[in-house]
Amino acid sequence: MNSHLIADAVRNSRGDDEATVWDRLFAVWFRRLVYTQIWEDPEADLAALGLPIGSTIVTISSGGCNALSYLTARPAQVYAVDLNEAHLSLLQLKLAGLRTFSSYAEFWQFFGEAASISNSRLYRERLRPVLDAATRAYWDKLNIIGRPRHAYFTDGFYRHGMLGRFIGLAHLLARLARIDLEALLNGKTDCPDRVQALDRLNRLFHSPLVRLITGTPALLFSLGIPPQQRALLGADAPLNEVLYERLLRLINGHPNATNYFAWQALHRGYRGPGDACLPPYLQRSQFERMRDGAGLIIPVHANLRQFLEGLPAREVDAVVLLDSQDWMASEEIRALWNAIDRTGSENVRVIFRTAGKDSPLENAELAALRQIWRRDEKRSAVGFAQDRSGIYGGFHCYERR
Repeated sequence: MNSHLIADAVRNSRGDDEATVWDRLFAVWFRRLVYTQIWEDPEADLAALGLPIGSTIVTISSGGCNALSYLTARPAQVYAVDLNEAHLSLLQLKLAGLRTFSSYAEFWQFFGEAASISNSRLYRERLRPVLDAATRAYWDKLNIIGRPRHAYFTDGFYRHGMLGRFIGLAHLLARLARIDLEALLNGKTDCPDRVQALDRLNRLFHSPLVRLITGTPALLFSLGIPPQQRALLGADAPLNEVLYERLLRLINGHPNATNYFAWQALHRGYRGPGDACLPPYLQRSQFERMRDGAGLIIPVHANLRQFLEGLPAREVDAVVLLDSQDWMASEEIRALWNAIDRTGSENVRVIFRTAGKDSPLENAELAALRQIWRRDEKRSAVGFAQDRSGIYGGFHCYERR
C-alpha cells in the first residue's frame, strides 16, 4: 500500500504522459526512511498559527518531531498523516517511548543521543512489546548484512535515513575541501577559522563537482526533493547557487547555540540533553507534557486530501501542509483546499512552505481559491523569520476571508 500511495502522489504532480523516469524512480526511493528529523521549525509553526487551547490540528507527519512538539500548544488532538510508512513507524516508536520510558534520561538516551549500545536492549525489553505488528515488523527488519533497523539507535540514529547519509556524503566532501565544520558551527562570526571555512565553502559550492551533483535529479532524492520540486527550487538560478544561499541562511541566520537544525546539518546530532537547542518534544521541561499528551497524537497512513475528505465538517482548526504542494498539480491543490474548506472550522488556519518564494495559491489557475482564502502577510512573515531551518524559500499562512 505504501508504494501505491507514493506513486499516486507523484502521478498527481504530472499526468501519466508527462511523468519521467526520474518521477518513477523518486516514487520508489521515497518509500524508505528519508527524514530522521523533520526540517520545519515547530516553534515557527506555532508562532504563525497562534492556536487557542483545545484546537484540532492536522499535519503531515514526516518523522513526527512536529506533531509531538505541537503538544506544547495544548491541542485537543493532532492527526499525523503521511504516505510513508517508514516515517509513521518512527512516530509510533516515539509514542511507544513516551508510554514506556519512566524518565527523561531514558527518552533522551534513545531518541536524543540515539547512539548508545544499550538502546538495543531498551528496544527489545521496553519498546517492542508495545508496538503494533506493522511497526514492530518495520524496526525488526534485517538489512543485507543481517542488522535490524532498530540498531540505528545504537550508533547515531541521525546518521541514518536517506538525508542523514546524504549529509554524511556532504561532510566527506567538506573534509576533502578542508572545510572546518566545527568552526562553522561554534566559531564566532569574525574569527579567522570561521571566515576561512566560509571561503572554502563558497569555493566548494561553485566547483564543477557540486554543479554536477546538483544537476543530477537522482542525487537530490536523498534530500526528499522530487523532480517537480527541484524545478521550483532552481527557478531561474543555478541549483548550486540556491542551495548555497539556503545553507548560509541555515548556519548564519540564527545563533547556532540555539539552532538545532544547524547542529543536525554540521554535526549530525543534537547538542545535548536539557532545554536548549532541541526540538520541544526532546526538551527536559516538556517531557511530562509529552507523556501526558501522547494519546492525543493519531498517526494516519493515508493521502492527506482523502483523509480530510473523510473527517466531519468544521472539525479542524489548523492544517500543516509542510512543502507537499510543491509536488502537486493545480487540480490536486484545488481539491486539497476544497477539502480543507469543508473540514476546517470558521477560524481555521493553514500553513505551508515552498521551495521557491511564491505561494501556489497566487497562480492564475487557482484564482478561485483566493475568493475564499487570503494570505496573512504578518503571520507569514513571522513564520519565515522564526524558522531556524532556513532551507525553504517561502513560509505561507492562510485563513478564510
